[in-house]
Amino acid sequence: MTEPELIRRSKGGSREAFGQLVGRYQVPVYRVIRGILGNPSESEDVAQEVFLKAYANLAKFRGESGFFTWLYRIAVNEALRARKRRTFANADALPEVEAPPPVPPEEDAPTLATLEKLLRKLSDEFRSIVVLRDIEGLSYTEIAETLEIPIGTVESRLFRARQELRALWRQSKEAKNAL
Repeated sequence: MTEPELIRRSKGGSREAFGQLVGRYQVPVYRVIRGILGNPSESEDVAQEVFLKAYANLAKFRGESGFFTWLYRIAVNEALRARKRRTFANADALPEVEAPPPVPPEEDAPTLATLEKLLRKLSDEFRSIVVLRDIEGLSYTEIAETLEIPIGTVESRLFRARQELRALWRQSKEAKNAL
């Protein structure tokens, strides 16, 4: 069944059709949320909230953008809300201490764990752009539609986010070399 047909049937109340939409987009939605939050179980919870919210608001989907873009916008918004809730809830908590993963000194590329730590240090607007472009592979146009910002803003934020990531990576390498 085509996506427009699934959307039409879902709007008509078909849970089966909406279940097929969930099946198509469950993994990419989870990945973008995980890229923003970093926590797998929290990301699963937020992904469920995204699909519940999408189902509840399906009548508001007008088709001006793609369904995928509309769903990603909900996912990014919900992930950012969850991150803010977590920040406020953990304001008085002790910082999480993690042992660095063992990395051979000759390796110059960041490990996935290191990259996740560095991404968490970026602002929400920078992290979202990097996750959508470099991890999810969305085009600048898709990112602009998803985040509801001009393409020029996408380009400049991505440039600045990558600069900041490089600087953070260099700092982490220098800190590791100082040990």
